[in-house]
Amino acid sequence: MSRRGAEALRELHRGGGFLYPFRHGYGALERLLERMPVDAWRRDEAVLGGVVMLLVKRGQAARAKSYLTAVELEFDKTDQFTVLELLLALHLGEPVSERKLRNWRRLERTLPISEPLLLGLYYNSMMAMYVRLGRPADARVTGQQAISCYREARHVYLEHFIHIHLADLDVIEGRLHRATQGLAAAERCLSQSGVRYGNEEAVIAIARLAVHYERGELHSVRTGAAKLRNSLLVGDSWSELFIQLTRIAVLSAYFLDGSQAALAELADFQADYARRHNGDAVAMDGLKALIWHLDWHPDAAERIWDQIRERPIQSAVGQMLFSELGVALGRAEMVDPSTPRGRVVEALQQARTARGRRRCDALERALRRAFEEGHIAPFLEHRDVFLGTNSALARRGGLRTRGRLGRMVSKVCRLVTESYVVPEALRRAGFSRRQYRVAAALQSGASNKQIARQLGTSEATVKYHLTNLYRLTGTSKRGQLIDFMLDSEVFSIS
Repeated sequence: MSRRGAEALRELHRGGGFLYPFRHGYGALERLLERMPVDAWRRDEAVLGGVVMLLVKRGQAARAKSYLTAVELEFDKTDQFTVLELLLALHLGEPVSERKLRNWRRLERTLPISEPLLLGLYYNSMMAMYVRLGRPADARVTGQQAISCYREARHVYLEHFIHIHLADLDVIEGRLHRATQGLAAAERCLSQSGVRYGNEEAVIAIARLAVHYERGELHSVRTGAAKLRNSLLVGDSWSELFIQLTRIAVLSAYFLDGSQAALAELADFQADYARRHNGDAVAMDGLKALIWHLDWHPDAAERIWDQIRERPIQSAVGQMLFSELGVALGRAEMVDPSTPRGRVVEALQQARTARGRRRCDALERALRRAFEEGHIAPFLEHRDVFLGTNSALARRGGLRTRGRLGRMVSKVCRLVTESYVVPEALRRAGFSRRQYRVAAALQSGASNKQIARQLGTSEATVKYHLTNLYRLTGTSKRGQLIDFMLDSEVFSIS
């Protein structure tokens, strides 16, 4: 190695090896690496760590993984190497087993307490693993340990990531007020650090958009999702963040523009996820099943459910989707009611199986529970429970107030109604939303009586709509109407 390269190597070691960019910046790290031989990473763990961290920051975690797994490494690995593996598992969204988790937990006892920055990165990664395994209580404790370490190391830049992680967990559980406070803390930390390496603001914006989605602000999600997805491809990211953005973007597309737009959006996200994280995500398959369920394709939804139910979800967002979908399909028990979102969904599921006054009672409970945090998204995702109840709900004195509750109820009812997007082919034929819902229920094999029950109307009204549908489509029988819709590819499954 040249003298210039040797000096750069000594500086890298004095700066803490792979901790160097957190102390001196990624630009300084890149300049050091440029002064060393291109194969120095094979002979020195600190150089390897520097290369890995630089690639991760540039959105190339899959490439970074190839360096860690190279067989030609010529140095003895230390605990720092294991922390690097843990960090990459966080970014790539790799499967986490209980055995791996036990090994990583043992690592805590061997890391030097004199290196709070290293410990903070360790707790940061472990927090994400607990989230992935569906252990939110452990994740919160570990997140607070990471914050404590970062504060001891006086590293507010890294602390801001923990607030984002915790805020995203709050969104999943439905603690929207606390999530908003956490994102404000993340912004304060980022501002105090004075550091920007790339897409920090975009990462915060994604978590904030998740709050907007839960509160029914679909247009803002639809507008910003594509740009934010691109930011994750070239900058910092982790798998759970990508899946969260996928969820809110795809469902916003569905409720605003219909199933074809949503499936196209999902395909784009799946391709980019594979590119960014070197694999696929079961949660995205669950999202596709939810779209088919919402679009009256129960057989397709159940087929996907059966395909993925034995596979590890490895995502808190995916577990939430899978749990709620399983209940809606009648394939799982009630959701966990210990979280704010869970309590809303619990009431909605009670409404799904009730009729008449009891159904309205359950819906009122759901609306009152949702009002505490400002939830609207669960009503869209379980929208069919509203069929035939709008007029009855509107007559309820407790929901007709002019205050914030009354305004929220009006917004929920409006968004639920608007979420039944008539496909372009049927819109051109003159279909109304109501007629589309009748046609969709018809093609799923429902009888007039079943359609009337779904829509909360009479069989006579269903027959009236069918007569108009025959006129609009130039058909005269149920089978001909179904063939018309299949020919227009409105109800095709791909």
